[in-house]
Amino acid sequence: MSTLTRIFVAVSRWVREALTQNIGLKAISLVAALSLAAYTRGQLDRTQRTIPVGLVLRLPPDRKHRELMTPMPANIDVTVVGTTSAIDRLIQTGIAPAELDLRDGTAESVTFDKNMLSLPPDVELRFVDPPSINLEWQDVVTRTVPIQASRAGQPAKGYEVKGTLEVEPKEVDMRGPASLVEVLQYARLAPFDVTGLTEGIYRRRLAIDDPPPRVRILGSKSATVTVIVARRQTEVKFDHRPVEVVGLPHAHAVPALVDVTVSGPPEVVASLRADQVVPRVDLGGAGIDMKSDSHGSTTLKLKVELANADAECQPPTVTVRW
Repeated sequence: MSTLTRIFVAVSRWVREALTQNIGLKAISLVAALSLAAYTRGQLDRTQRTIPVGLVLRLPPDRKHRELMTPMPANIDVTVVGTTSAIDRLIQTGIAPAELDLRDGTAESVTFDKNMLSLPPDVELRFVDPPSINLEWQDVVTRTVPIQASRAGQPAKGYEVKGTLEVEPKEVDMRGPASLVEVLQYARLAPFDVTGLTEGIYRRRLAIDDPPPRVRILGSKSATVTVIVARRQTEVKFDHRPVEVVGLPHAHAVPALVDVTVSGPPEVVASLRADQVVPRVDLGGAGIDMKSDSHGSTTLKLKVELANADAECQPPTVTVRW
């Protein structure tokens, strides 16, 4: 046998023995090696992603009279780990919104865990941001507040708004969390614009300004405002004006001097002189039957005749004696 043949026979025998000796142990080793390789490859293929998950709130019904004051986020951020293919499928399908049952209106906090999330079995939850939220509640109350009217602008020249603005209705009911409703002083209306108005009575339906967030108006959201516009008036006082008695020459008034306040358009009042302001009583016009040689007395109301102006005397009456 040649040397080359002997070498080939020896190598063949070694290979056959290597493959056939302790075959069970070799099979176990092969399986372990393949498993380790698969696990290592699987670990290398795993990825971590953060996915937003919506929140669905089930709040208390109106009969509970409870309001959640805590601002709740629209989403929570859920960080998950899984294979790339599993994470890709989850991103495509999304995670169903987490539902919070807060209908009792007493929960002090809510904690987000795996039981609240619809995750596939091949995806692992790492953490949630935020992991929990503290809750603040308040009682819902109803309170009646007055309606306040205001005006803007100025009437036409020579005119002014008389008195206060009348509002109907005068009050409105507000409903909302106690801390917000109990501090309300009034409900404000949109301003009544009186720009350019002349003499007359004006009525307008005006909207009530929006209340603070979480507070709502019960009933009508408007009110009727009435404004009276008249010619601008000014006053001037004429002191110690002598009283004139008409109808009997020797009659005299007690007191003989009175104060007269004249009111009217500024241009009329400003042009008046003191001698034009004459307070008088008319015995004849009062229908008193008297004779020149008789004596008597009577109390009469003073009058002042002025064009385009009004006058008021103090005292308003005098005693006339003759």
